[in-house]
Amino acid sequence: MTTAVVKWGVICAVAGLALAGCEKKAAEPAAAPAAPAPVALKAPVPPISINAVMVEWIDHAGHELWDVERAGKAPKSAAEWAVVEEHATQMAAAGSLIALGGTGVQDAKNHESPSWQTWSRKLSEAGLAEIAAAKGQNMEALRAANGQLVEVCEGCHKEFKPAIPSEGLVHTHAH
Repeated sequence: MTTAVVKWGVICAVAGLALAGCEKKAAEPAAAPAAPAPVALKAPVPPISINAVMVEWIDHAGHELWDVERAGKAPKSAAEWAVVEEHATQMAAAGSLIALGGTGVQDAKNHESPSWQTWSRKLSEAGLAEIAAAKGQNMEALRAANGQLVEVCEGCHKEFKPAIPSEGLVHTHAH
């Protein structure tokens, strides 16, 4: 036998086995893949206080979002709307971050509160609404989402930080 005939025979044999395997699998009912067991993950608590996150990240992004409502500050280009979306993304992510807690004096107690978790979720929801408004370049929707953000911030501060909103932390950036 020539090598060409042997190769052709091997190819036909492999193809025949493959087809037979396909036919067998098609005839058998497919077994449903086993669902993975749920795993409870606990994210590490960042080694900073929630106040630091609030002042340096949340408050900064919030003011950037609110400032576009001032006269002459509305985004006029795709690039300016992209900046709005960037700050809105920070806000949406911040809700998840502060839900983890922090290393501040009250952080462990506060983050265990169901009310804290609700406010954290609402912060993310406001950020998501702002993202949608920015993606749609919709100033009216952004104003509504910014109003939602004001309600969340004021409600949470009223409940958790009525006396000293920043505990002496100050902004290092201009608004």
